[in-house]
Amino acid sequence: MTASLCSIGCAAVCLVVALVAVRTSLYDQCYLVLCCVLTCFMLPLLFLFCGGITSGMPLYCITATALLAYAKRGYPKLIAFLVSVAVQVTTLVVTWRQPELVFMELNRDDSYLDILVTVILTSITLFAVGAVAMRSYAVERESKEELLAKLDYLSMRDPLTEVYNRRYLMTFLENEVWRRRDSYFLFMLDLDGLEHLNYGYGHAFGDRALCAVAQLLMQKKSSSGKECVARCGSGSFVFVMEDSSEGEALARGEQIRRDVENMRFEENSMVHLTISAGFVTCGNRSLLNAKLALDKVMELLQVAKSLGKNQIRSMMDG
Repeated sequence: MTASLCSIGCAAVCLVVALVAVRTSLYDQCYLVLCCVLTCFMLPLLFLFCGGITSGMPLYCITATALLAYAKRGYPKLIAFLVSVAVQVTTLVVTWRQPELVFMELNRDDSYLDILVTVILTSITLFAVGAVAMRSYAVERESKEELLAKLDYLSMRDPLTEVYNRRYLMTFLENEVWRRRDSYFLFMLDLDGLEHLNYGYGHAFGDRALCAVAQLLMQKKSSSGKECVARCGSGSFVFVMEDSSEGEALARGEQIRRDVENMRFEENSMVHLTISAGFVTCGNRSLLNAKLALDKVMELLQVAKSLGKNQIRSMMDG
C-alpha cells in the first residue's frame, strides 16, 4: 500500500512539473527540477518501499541520474548530478548498514521478475531519450551548417545583384587567375548615367537596371567555373574572362556593350542604357599583381568615360 501511494505521488509530481513547463515554457528548468525530485526524493523512497537492493529500483535510480546529462543547464546540472549521486550512495550505504529500513524484501522469483521489467523499461527510456537527443543535435547541427553556408554565401555576394562582391573578386584573382594569367582578361564596365536614372526614374528602376546588367553578364559567363562576375562599385562590374586570345575576349566585351545598348524596359521604354568599359590582358608583364591590374582597368574605364562614354578602352588603344 505504501509503495503504491509513493508511486502515485511520483506520477503526480511528474504531472505537475510537466504542466508548469507547458504553461511557463521553462522546459529546461522544469526538466532539471523533475530529475532532481526523482533522484533525490521519490526514487530513494521507492527504493525503501519496493524491495531495496533485491528489486529493480537501483536501475531506475541509475537511469534517472543518467537523464540529468540531457539537461541544458551548466553549473546547476553539475550540482544536481553530484547531489543525486550523493543521495543515492547514501541510501545504499544506510540500507546496507541498517537493512531493517527496507520495508519489504522480494523473494527470488519476484526479484527476478521486477528486475526483468526494470531492464526493459530503463532500456526503452534510455534509448528513446538518447535517440531524441541525437536527433535534436543533428537538427541543430544541420541548422547551424545551413546558417554558416548562408553567411558564407552572403559574405561573397552583392546583396542587390547576387553576383560576387569585390572581396571575393580579389580572392579569385589572386588564387585562381594569377597562377595562369596568360589566358585571362579583365573587363570592367560602368553603367553610364546611373545617377540620372536614380533621380529621374527612381532608385527602384536604377536597381532594376543594375540587376539586368548583372544578369546579362552572368549569361555571358562560361559554365566552366573558371570565370567570375563581380560588382565592385555603385554601377561598376568586373567580368573576369578566360579566352584563347585577346581579340576574342575583347569581342565578347564589345558584344556585351551592344547587348546593354539594346536593352529595353516595358515601364520606361524611352530609357536606353549604355556602358563604358576598360579592358586589360592579365598576362601583360607590366601588371605585376591583381591589384595593379584592377587599377589599370579602372583607369581605362575612366578614359572611356572622358571620351564620350558608351565605348571600350584597352591597353592597345595607347
